Amino acid sequence: MRIGIVGAENSHCAHIAKSLNVRKSLPGCEVTHVWGETPEFAAKAAEEGNIPNIVGDPTDMIGHIDGAMFDHRDGKYHLPAARPFVEADVPCFIDKPFCTDIEEGIEFVRLARSKNVPITSFSTVPIQQCVLAFNQAAGKLGRLRAIVTAGPCDVQSQYGGVFFYGIHQVEMITKLLEAEPVSVTTARHGEDAVAVVTFKDGPIVTHQLLKEWWAANFTAAAYGDDGAHHTELPWDEDLYIAGIRLFTGMFESRREPFPPLAYLRPIAILQAIDLSLGTGSSVAVPPIPDL
Repeated sequence: MRIGIVGAENSHCAHIAKSLNVRKSLPGCEVTHVWGETPEFAAKAAEEGNIPNIVGDPTDMIGHIDGAMFDHRDGKYHLPAARPFVEADVPCFIDKPFCTDIEEGIEFVRLARSKNVPITSFSTVPIQQCVLAFNQAAGKLGRLRAIVTAGPCDVQSQYGGVFFYGIHQVEMITKLLEAEPVSVTTARHGEDAVAVVTFKDGPIVTHQLLKEWWAANFTAAAYGDDGAHHTELPWDEDLYIAGIRLFTGMFESRREPFPPLAYLRPIAILQAIDLSLGTGSSVAVPPIPDL
């Protein structure tokens, strides 16, 4: 299987290429092409990940790959870059975040559906073993009343503000809960922020968004009628392999691992967080239509 990666500034590009091309984690899968935001980014990723082909235009990969990964640091570039690949019937994995505008995301899913092209997007954090264990523990607490997460996130990041790293905490919760998010209210304190998300028929969720806080990466706590559970969330030994298996499996089978709601709902919440950060007022989370 031949994989092309669009975007080399993000460290994920080189890490995934190393896993497939150097460590041979999934025999038969290889990153064969890369495009970088600058020639220097592309050359560095190609050298570190043993990627044989650097292209000057992302669309030069089309016809030479079986699936494409989009890996910009700022999610606003993801869907414009992926559109010609969907038009050319190339399965697409869009790295986190899927996009930074929920209406653009909904329209893109409709395009992919009209072309019958499989697409997906996800953060690797919710599929780490530590998060799966947290979800299991939370499921034993009876009716959940509150959930608190904390982790690194610069809400003023040049790479899309809260979208850049806030996606990890938000998607962790949307994968745990089936409830529909209703509203978001935020508060700022210096460089840090907190976002409170209410869910219809679900718990109240608080995300602590802490700039450059790497002391424990991410932590989570759940409070239910029958008790509480709190934990740090250490990375898996191989942080990326679970995600690589998911998107390469989709490239091969053309079956999507998640429905669109799984990656659109976090974008809707993040968009509401972003809007609330400017005023501190409550902002409604836009609903996601059936797609």
